[in-house]
Amino acid sequence: MYWEDRPLRRLGQNFLVDEGVRNLMLDHAELSKSDVVLEVGPGRGFLTDALMARAGKVIAVEKDPRLVDTLRRKHHGNRRLRLIEGDVLKVRLPKFSKIVCSPPYYISSRLILLLISRRFRRAVVTLQKEFAERLAARPASPNYGRISVMVQHRASVELVGVVGRNSFRPAPRVDSAVVVIEKRSPEVRVRSELLFADMVRFLFTQRRKKARKVLRRYLEAHGYADLTREMLPSLPEIRVFQLTVADFEHLSNEISVMRRDRLE
Repeated sequence: MYWEDRPLRRLGQNFLVDEGVRNLMLDHAELSKSDVVLEVGPGRGFLTDALMARAGKVIAVEKDPRLVDTLRRKHHGNRRLRLIEGDVLKVRLPKFSKIVCSPPYYISSRLILLLISRRFRRAVVTLQKEFAERLAARPASPNYGRISVMVQHRASVELVGVVGRNSFRPAPRVDSAVVVIEKRSPEVRVRSELLFADMVRFLFTQRRKKARKVLRRYLEAHGYADLTREMLPSLPEIRVFQLTVADFEHLSNEISVMRRDRLE
């Protein structure tokens, strides 16, 4: 390891070094030469090299200029690799069909929400195990929350392997997991994605409260202080964390209709 590209804690750099984990990711990615793959946080290129061997093109986004220089020297003249230096949360991303990466864990939530809003077919991502379990959590489970609903609204999520700490250098303080995210159409098509996201965020600020009461508070905060019980969208007597993704989708559409009717 060279001093000039040693891992930086402030950038959350823990480099994947386990070939078994890399092969697991590649197998689940189901890559072909027609695929354009996005890799977030390529580091020194341990996964990048393998992706280039299987995919048609790799778009690697790296924030650390030292590592960008290393990758540029290593792959000079290779047109199948496009290196983008910058923060993936801020740069303009070109089109891609798949995502395969082991990104810094401190950006996991913001990154997944960003990527799930983009068009792609499949993502295979190594994430902190606790966060990965939240993505795949089912209604009424302890890990079920806002991120679970937002991701499962647009995709299916499956944990396909647990990754030990020694699979990285330096070893992180937590275990990890490989997650497969497959994009799909929502079970219920919502009228407004912005309203849906805002409502889900608000309701999960009081996840253990009765859903009907929290929904009333949400509507009151948005100008519906005169609602009677009969005017509220229909809801069973359950708590917020027991609502299914489809429940949230239906609620969002009912509120959207209420807004439209009030404007007419």
